[in-house]
Amino acid sequence: MTSIADGSGASGRAEAMGAWFVVKKTLRKPQFWFGFTMIVPLLIWYWIFSFWPIIQAFRMSTVAYKLLDPTNSPFVGIGNFLKISQHPLFLVSVKNTILWAVYSFIFHLPLAMLIAVFLSKVRRGRNVYQALIFVPVVVSLVAVSLLFKMLMDPEVGQLNKLLSGVGLPELQWLSSSSSALPTAVIIATWKGLGFYVVILTAGMMNIPSELYDAALVDGTNPWQQFWRITMPLMGHTILLITVLLAIGSLQEFTLPTVLFGSEGGPGNSTYLYNMLIYQEAFLDIRFGTATAASLLQFAFILAISILQIKLIRPSWSY
Repeated sequence: MTSIADGSGASGRAEAMGAWFVVKKTLRKPQFWFGFTMIVPLLIWYWIFSFWPIIQAFRMSTVAYKLLDPTNSPFVGIGNFLKISQHPLFLVSVKNTILWAVYSFIFHLPLAMLIAVFLSKVRRGRNVYQALIFVPVVVSLVAVSLLFKMLMDPEVGQLNKLLSGVGLPELQWLSSSSSALPTAVIIATWKGLGFYVVILTAGMMNIPSELYDAALVDGTNPWQQFWRITMPLMGHTILLITVLLAIGSLQEFTLPTVLFGSEGGPGNSTYLYNMLIYQEAFLDIRFGTATAASLLQFAFILAISILQIKLIRPSWSY
């Protein structure tokens, strides 16, 4: 028994010495210290501006946060969550945000897919077309919002003058509670469409051309090629697009705020969930309920993203 114990102890010491030798050898390498000096500031940055605020958010959501005396904020448990759920505009904001997301999918995906299909067939000048389509993405969102707000003004807007000039009835655009939300989503679609077109085009260009050649020999038409080859092999790209679109649309704030103000007019028809969070935090100075609302939003978006991954993600790759 003693010899066995001695043998195992010697083996453990040898392994420890070997591990220490590897550590010493690694510490002597300049590549290690270069990587260390690059990664540590980044980790510190993320800890200060990402990880620590997230941890603090969970704490703030359970207290009646006092801005001038945060250390004496009383614990309220789930009281903030109950209070935000009883807000008179809570259900309105949830409904409008879900409608915004649904409209975004309806407007973005078919149009982006159609443009990407055409671009994937272009042999010369594809990069130029992609650059032109991508230009609105890099333009200031506030500038775009103000531009369309001026163009769609019901009295002096150029779009209504154009319609009346060709004998068509003028539209309310952003002034009617029934058309304000869809119109705002159309503006958002024009602004962000190029981003999704570029990703979808890249995914289509990654599909081996031999598959289309073989399908053409078998006598398939372009529609059959799209449904039987392009769509199945674009599964991972479509998953990426849908997740990004859901995350972005469920957090929309800037465009409707510039167009309609933080009250989300007309008639609260464009009052989104982020406007509720903004009102609670910066207008009513209730950071506890605002943080609780943000965590509810985080949980909902996380659940939607996981559901999309489960439903759309292909079980194979090529």
